[in-house]
Amino acid sequence: MRFRRLTAKELEAVEKEFVKFLSSQGIDSTEWQRIKSDDAEKVDFFLDEFSTLFWESSTEKITYLERKSDEDRWVFKFSESSARVIRWVQKEGNEKPELFSGLKEFPQEARSREVFLLLEQGLQPCPEEKHEELEKLFTQEDL
Repeated sequence: MRFRRLTAKELEAVEKEFVKFLSSQGIDSTEWQRIKSDDAEKVDFFLDEFSTLFWESSTEKITYLERKSDEDRWVFKFSESSARVIRWVQKEGNEKPELFSGLKEFPQEARSREVFLLLEQGLQPCPEEKHEELEKLFTQEDL
């Protein structure tokens, strides 16, 4: 499985989408209750399938990820087949942070997995209103 299964809490938050998913599989409420009580393997299959669809559709919408702490800040910009990263490190006694940048290339089909792994490490999607500001950072000549 490329992604982890949604937790019960996460699944609860997207319950309407899960019901639509089951419906698209020809499963109504009564049938789902029967499957849950009679066929644990089938339950696992549907939960895994839905989780994969959820993570794929969620991660494909993300362009920027960010993580901040007192010591550093990481920002990733994703294209279809690569991710650029900028890291600011604030060292004690230094007025200006040190800047580091890099690029990671990957097959286009691996993009969602790359975004997912960073989300699992605690990075957060950046709100759209920050995209313009972040784009300027990634287009600076000295990085």
